[in-house]
Amino acid sequence: MKEKCFLTAFAIGMGLTVNCFAAANPFADVPADHWAYDAVAQLAADGIIEGYGDKDFQGSRNITRYEMAQMVARARAKNSSGKDKMLLEKLSAEFSAELENLGVKVANLERNADRVKWSGVFAQKAMRGNSDEHTWWEKELFLNVDAAVNDTWNVHAGIDTKWGGNDGWNSEKEFSDAYGASQAKVSNMIYHLYAKGPLVKGTTATLGLFTPGLQDGVVGNARTKGLELDYQVGKSTLKAYGGNLHEKVSDMSSVWSDAFRRHGDCGDFEYVGTGAGGTETGFKDQKLRVWGVSVEHRFTKDTMAGLGYYNLHSPVAYGDSHLGIVAVNLRQRLTDNLEMTGFYSHGNQHYQNKAYDVKLVYNGSPWGNKKFGGSIGYRYLGSDALIMSSVVNGSEKPGRKGFEASLWYHFTKNIQIQGYLFNGTAINEAYDNNAHRTAYFTNLLFSF
Repeated sequence: MKEKCFLTAFAIGMGLTVNCFAAANPFADVPADHWAYDAVAQLAADGIIEGYGDKDFQGSRNITRYEMAQMVARARAKNSSGKDKMLLEKLSAEFSAELENLGVKVANLERNADRVKWSGVFAQKAMRGNSDEHTWWEKELFLNVDAAVNDTWNVHAGIDTKWGGNDGWNSEKEFSDAYGASQAKVSNMIYHLYAKGPLVKGTTATLGLFTPGLQDGVVGNARTKGLELDYQVGKSTLKAYGGNLHEKVSDMSSVWSDAFRRHGDCGDFEYVGTGAGGTETGFKDQKLRVWGVSVEHRFTKDTMAGLGYYNLHSPVAYGDSHLGIVAVNLRQRLTDNLEMTGFYSHGNQHYQNKAYDVKLVYNGSPWGNKKFGGSIGYRYLGSDALIMSSVVNGSEKPGRKGFEASLWYHFTKNIQIQGYLFNGTAINEAYDNNAHRTAYFTNLLFSF
């Protein structure tokens, strides 16, 4: 019997934050030989009741029916199946009166258990860019944390961890990326962090570090610390955002980037020194400010189009001037399984001042429920007609033109492989010295 009491005390400690009740508890003790003790011990062993440890309960005493009902209420908030589900149903029937008396407390326990959601992806990657001599191998774990603040507002965090290297598969190591003048390890890095919810009828606000949602990201896909407002009216959505751009230097233009230069041969970040003779190395702390607006309209269930304007203040590239970009995008479904997407953008800085992409997509997104799919298209990505584009995969960065094809296949639910292959050249051939005409990206993904 002591063993039963010990198991029960352990189950309580591991599964429930229990209030300390006064001695005049209105509920009677559950008898020491009651079958509920064995049921709770089984649920604890199966992980349905789990947690933290509670010093208020000792193995030398029985528990009350009210305390037992609290355990059942907490366990009911979890997903159970098979024998565990049957045990919970039996316990719920046994302590139905106490559960009913708990009333709002039961509802709150169940709601709080569902308040925070975790999801994510583990990826094994292999890639080679246009100027790389070796394959870059990478292991990445990306975690999504979504928490409900109330019935309408939510907080989201994206946490990114990467190991990488070009010494071969399974030789990946922890590494850092440059964010302006700072080096940040890509280990438990906060990739996204924002709150999102309604302001007034039809308006949604996003506040924090986010990727803007304008026009599928074809022009302004760079993460931003700021604010986005979306207003839905009928079949149209008006969107606007602004803030400080927050992206690693290698994804923005720099003086050593392969082909990606702004305004001729300028970068968004100024490189200072080589380390020779004790000189300073790295990048100056450059603050890039960005804002944009768009209107997007769904004409039919098969046709959607948008018009947008974007503005980038990059002092190294443009001095006191700003890069202004006008963009249009289109998504047209041709058949049940085939659609065409495209965009055209034009910048005001008169170097590589146009960008466009036309693509045929079979079976939609890799994150849908189709077994396999792919795409093929042609792109011309002028560096002064984009801030950072979501269509850049195999072609790596703006400043290149050529063909890209992709294939993806689901081995089983939540396990898939993706591959991208680009063949093309730099728009400015002077930057194509010793560069490869092809680049590839391959990802083996396990999502949860």
